[in-house]
Order: sequence, then C-alpha cells, then structure tokens
Amino acid sequence: MPRTKGEKDTNVNLFEYRPVRPFIQIPEKVLMYILQLTPSSFAKVYLYLYNMSYGLGYDHTVTHTSVREIASNLNISIGRTQNAITYFKKIKAIEKIESRAVIGTKYKVNVPEYSSSFNNWYFTAPNKVRYIMMKEKLLTSEKLVTSKIKRYKSVKKSLELGLFDKSEE
Repeated sequence: MPRTKGEKDTNVNLFEYRPVRPFIQIPEKVLMYILQLTPSSFAKVYLYLYNMSYGLGYDHTVTHTSVREIASNLNISIGRTQNAITYFKKIKAIEKIESRAVIGTKYKVNVPEYSSSFNNWYFTAPNKVRYIMMKEKLLTSEKLVTSKIKRYKSVKKSLELGLFDKSEE
C-alpha cells in the first residue's frame, strides 16, 4: 500500500540502512584510544593508517604512502603529519616495513591495548589481542574474505526465507 503525503513509514527493512560501499569496523578499544588522542590530527593519521591496513584485511599498509600524501588526503600540515608519524613510531603504534625513495613507505600498524595494572595504553601485534581475533583464530586476509562471503550468503539465505519481512501483520 503506497504512503500518502505526510505519513511516515513505520516498516523499515532491517537491511535498508546498511552501508552499500566498503566500510571498516573499528574495535571499541581502538576507538577509545583514538578519542583521547591530542592533538586530534594524530588521531586522523592513525585512523588513516588503520584504514589502509586493517580496512583491507592486513596488519600493514598495502600500498606505499608518504607524509605528503597523508597530509594532503587528511587536509593537515606536513609538519603535523610528520610529528604524528614520529610519535606513533616512538610508542610502537606503527613500524616501518619498507621505504622507497619517491614512492613512499609501508607501515605495520599495531593495535592499542589497555593495561589496568600500569593504568596506560600500549601497542601490540594484532595476534596478541582478543578483539582482533575471530573464533579463537587470528584474523588474516584470507579468513576475512571467507568470513565476508559466508556472511553475505547467510544474509541472502535469510532474505530468501522471508525471516525479515517488512510487515508483520
């Protein structure tokens, strides 16, 4: 039945507001660390590197990137970007894997973990934290792709079975 002017749609399809483009899920601990970072431009740099690595299913940036490229993409100064990268190297949030003149650098991106005994944050490899693990196994790019395919098939099957009908009359 079509809506008349002024009526609100009360039957919202469960999947109607899901992202249609690639998106990244950020674990709560990563987000909690990022939110308390000052200056905020440091948070932007870490999230950018996080997206260039974990967003693509790896623990390192897939492509080479440079300070100028990061600064340009995030609309922050080159000096501020360099300061952020130096800071993250110092606290072991990122580690340089490979550097090439003119092309840029690849970074391994570590994830934050909170130590309640020392009351501070530290960075560690993703295979040492539970929030990056899936079914008691390390999340790797191959497993990530397999997981996404299984999830897609499950959602498709649920829709075919009519488990999420628009109207429940």
